Amino acid sequence: MATQPKQDTDRKPKAGKSLLHDKFTHVVPRRRLATEDLRHNLAEVDPALLLMALVHITRDTGLLDRYGPELKKVDRGELQPGVKHVDTVAGVSTAAVISDQSRNELIDLAVAALDKDPAEQTEYLSGYELDSDTFIKMASLVVDQPVNPENTEMFLEQAGFVRPLPVLPQSGKHPAERIELAIIGAGMTGLAAAVQAIDRGFRFRIFESTDKVGGVWSLNDYPGVAVDTPAVYYSLSYEMNSSWSSYYPTGPEYLAYLNKLVDKYGFRDRIEFNSEILRVEWIDTDQEWELTIVRNGRDAYKYRAAAVMTCLGHLNRPLYPDLQGRETFKGVSIHANRWRHDVDLRGKRVGIIGTGATGVQVIGKISQEVGHLTIFQRQPMWIAPNRVGDGVVAPGKRWARENLPYYLHWDRLKDYWSFGDAVGYPVVRADPEWAKTHQSISPANDAAMQFFLNYIHSCFGEDSELTRKLTPDYAPLGKRIVRDPYDFAPGGFYYALSQPNVDLETSKLARVVPDGILTSEGKLIELDVIIYATGMTLDWLSPVEVVGRDGVRLSQLWRDNNPSSYLGGLVPGFPNLFVNSGPHTGAAHAGGHNFMAEVVNHYAMECLQMLVEEDARSIEVTQEAHDEHNRKLDEAMAGSIWVWERRANTYYTNQKGRPILPTPWRHVDFWKMTREPRKDAFILR
Repeated sequence: MATQPKQDTDRKPKAGKSLLHDKFTHVVPRRRLATEDLRHNLAEVDPALLLMALVHITRDTGLLDRYGPELKKVDRGELQPGVKHVDTVAGVSTAAVISDQSRNELIDLAVAALDKDPAEQTEYLSGYELDSDTFIKMASLVVDQPVNPENTEMFLEQAGFVRPLPVLPQSGKHPAERIELAIIGAGMTGLAAAVQAIDRGFRFRIFESTDKVGGVWSLNDYPGVAVDTPAVYYSLSYEMNSSWSSYYPTGPEYLAYLNKLVDKYGFRDRIEFNSEILRVEWIDTDQEWELTIVRNGRDAYKYRAAAVMTCLGHLNRPLYPDLQGRETFKGVSIHANRWRHDVDLRGKRVGIIGTGATGVQVIGKISQEVGHLTIFQRQPMWIAPNRVGDGVVAPGKRWARENLPYYLHWDRLKDYWSFGDAVGYPVVRADPEWAKTHQSISPANDAAMQFFLNYIHSCFGEDSELTRKLTPDYAPLGKRIVRDPYDFAPGGFYYALSQPNVDLETSKLARVVPDGILTSEGKLIELDVIIYATGMTLDWLSPVEVVGRDGVRLSQLWRDNNPSSYLGGLVPGFPNLFVNSGPHTGAAHAGGHNFMAEVVNHYAMECLQMLVEEDARSIEVTQEAHDEHNRKLDEAMAGSIWVWERRANTYYTNQKGRPILPTPWRHVDFWKMTREPRKDAFILR
């Protein structure tokens, strides 16, 4: 007899609380699956994920005790030549295995449960019905490690089992009649804010300076552009995509995901394209914001909104190096983040400045077509191996993601764990005694360093000149980790460095001259094309001028690149302003920007709900709450790598060495902080 789960009634959705409940991907409809398809595709999927799916499909939690103890993790080791499809998370070379007999039994269960009319199937066990003990037991089997119960609610949400639930009471008052929300930016963060606004019933307009949605994914179309976080995780928890063609999709594929989001939830007509925001000013007498907007580069007009949410991202304007003579170059100059597709690089002498995330992707792609490539490296990066072969998702796994109920959810949780607190957070926390005598800052950080060193050594040996040039002198995660696009194979960064038409130049650059670049050692490197892969400017809402209460300018308050806020996005003196992608919201130890976008958006919506419930017109964080929050933040930051590691050149810190982008807390801590606003932290008028 099947073992039935206990039900967690507190997690059930409340009637009338969500306008989009049935559209979100946590709702898994019953459907018939053919025996032939089940037997063919389930033969190659991760048995741990298959087992979890069957618990949902059959509602039999006894399967966990019957098959769970048999699951084992094996080290796949290095990929063998010719291997194309692997079932693993990048950087984690393990996958679950089970006996052939048990796998066949699990497949038989799937066939019996799913190859029949949906009306005859058992109603699937939803995330709302899973009790915490059962969920943690299942999660621990999937990741092959004990999962702390403190993660239960966050994992249920972020793995897509339940939608982001409102926390504050919703009395039935109509927010659409009270709140007009202006969202600035139609990138991932702005689009996610729009979906949550629709779900909560708030009216909104999105103002986008370009003619398309997508943010950086519409602007960045350089050769090789791709997501470098597994896409099954780097997507919204309530709009998961089962059809990613590869673990790390190309930029165009990710942009298509964002466009599909807009069309599914039907708000393209609420986006004002080609609309640049010049000024946002609080009108205290009316308790609302006035936006000055220029449409199509010429028509200026004013727009009023009760609240403003800025979703401009952390990095949105091209950054050029402070290098004299750039304007004297006779050849072609290109910034990688504003690529020129009219330039043919074939056979040309090309120089590229920068070896960060963008640089390595461009280098891997163009090194095979240029005549000669010179790579100018200011400081080496810690490079992670790809470890997913050609990156294509195995056919069986893709089928399971698309068809097998709840397989995608557990696959996402597996990625979330591998890129989350349990793995990443210990790496960025300093052990003072260890750090005194090591390049790394702790044993966990040292283990990460050895992982990266092993990759360098496997490509170039331990004592080669390239190894010396490519090995950083700072601890891992002192700056952003970069993933090699293709490992040591055509299209990869390290592979490109091994080719005869590629040179790595580590001398300081003196200046750009008409014929190329002159190094500090007096060496002239003649070039036809210079590519600036030098990143984007971290400049906090620029060029928008934000003016708060009493005429205070946010740019003045945050001068000298020293911003501060409350929970990442609220500032005293700026009522009804929510800065997404604000200070200390960088998920630098693990995960992706999608996590921070969701949790900060959630908190903003909760604040607006408080406004509605209290019959107020403005909500403003107090100076006391802001200061206390930042005191705790600085205290937590003091033990982080971004304070301890001073050798890394990184935009994570300002000119004085103060970390301004990363959060010092675990994801689960910040998630809990942003569930519900404390009324005593705000002034309501």
